[in-house]
Amino acid sequence: MGKDLKTATLKNSNNPNYNVQEAVRKIEGMQLYTGGLSYWQGGEEESWWGSVYALHFLYEAKRAGFEVKDKVLTDLSDYVQKRLAKKENFVYRFRNAAGKEQKREVAKKEIPYSLYVLSLMGKPQISMMNYYKSNPALLSLDGRYLLAASYGMAGDKTRFAQIVPAAYSGEQAMPAFDDSFYSPLRDEALSLYGLLDSDPQNQQIGIITKHLIQSYKATRWHSTQEAAFTLLAMGKLAKRDNAAGTATATVTAGGKTVGKFDGKNNLSLSWKDLKAGKVNITAAGKGKLYYFWKAEGLTANGTFKEEDNFLKIRRSYFDRFGRPLAGNTLQQNDMVVVKLSLQTTGAANVPNVVVTDMLPAGLEVENPRIGDMPDMTWIKDATTPEHQDFRDDRVNLFTYATSAPKNFYYVTRSVSPGTFVLGPVSADAMYNGEYHSYNGGGIVKITKRN
Repeated sequence: MGKDLKTATLKNSNNPNYNVQEAVRKIEGMQLYTGGLSYWQGGEEESWWGSVYALHFLYEAKRAGFEVKDKVLTDLSDYVQKRLAKKENFVYRFRNAAGKEQKREVAKKEIPYSLYVLSLMGKPQISMMNYYKSNPALLSLDGRYLLAASYGMAGDKTRFAQIVPAAYSGEQAMPAFDDSFYSPLRDEALSLYGLLDSDPQNQQIGIITKHLIQSYKATRWHSTQEAAFTLLAMGKLAKRDNAAGTATATVTAGGKTVGKFDGKNNLSLSWKDLKAGKVNITAAGKGKLYYFWKAEGLTANGTFKEEDNFLKIRRSYFDRFGRPLAGNTLQQNDMVVVKLSLQTTGAANVPNVVVTDMLPAGLEVENPRIGDMPDMTWIKDATTPEHQDFRDDRVNLFTYATSAPKNFYYVTRSVSPGTFVLGPVSADAMYNGEYHSYNGGGIVKITKRN
């Protein structure tokens, strides 16, 4: 590990170096015998896009000085090369320049991305690159940018110039919920990222950057892919424009200094640091200084907007014998069975939906495996999610929504007397935020047992 990253060993969730190293370890644990990665931990099915995406991340992490096992990288890149050899196609849905929805068969979007990542790693697949250069109709717009970037990263500026489109226009992808998770925003951000890597002074960069920022601001919900590649592209642009910068900063809260940015290492501050009062950032030196803040939580009185957009999620409570619990008052040490019911509001199925149930502070998860409980034989319709994540303050379930309701159960226990805010249960399509449902927040009271 590089000396500048020694802080990665600090167990602090606000330390980005620690979080990157933990992400590396988690990804390494998801590798299958084929060299590819599963979509979820413990999964047995390979995800091609997820594998290339992880390969990209692991390679960049290793370049930055983080500890990445060489065998993991080798096996993962071998897997990607084997998948490339199959030359797989799919039916691509997009809107043309006139806004009309169309579809055509093109190379799977994993292919140009794989070619780009392998070229970035110094392993250009020249024969495969030449094949798609000779068959440009097999590539979507972003695919042509990534193929050009593949040649650029391999040092072939002539073929780069021959392939790179004259402008990022003419088609717009229809968002996909699975497979390669493409969307107009994600594809444009990835194209910009490839340009910045392979031809950092390309004249298109300014125009694409402006359009990408406008599109990002105009989009209310962002998928993980959209957020990640937009951040990566903007970060690479900032690094290019600020390479010789000497900017430093001092952050104060309530008139007291709470942190200093030295121009090299990231400065991360939490609400505990900033709650003292008005926050000010004072910059010095030359160059551009970037900052961001993120806030999440519930309103003090538990109010929120209930709505069902293409998805419908509902929550209900039962005692251990299956009797519905009425009202919002529980006794300390009560066992509470939580039922979450999910369905679509139309005929179409929606993959990759995350259901999040926010727990009031007085409840704790007792047992996520309902089948292990001896008195739960009354539950006949339990569905097993594709993946589940139980935390102190919430439960996350990942599943595939259908028009027929799917029911999920887990057991909690009321542990602390008091009055607590109950957050809504939510369901969101991970790769299209327009598909969502929020329902059932309020107040929960837990009284002492006599």
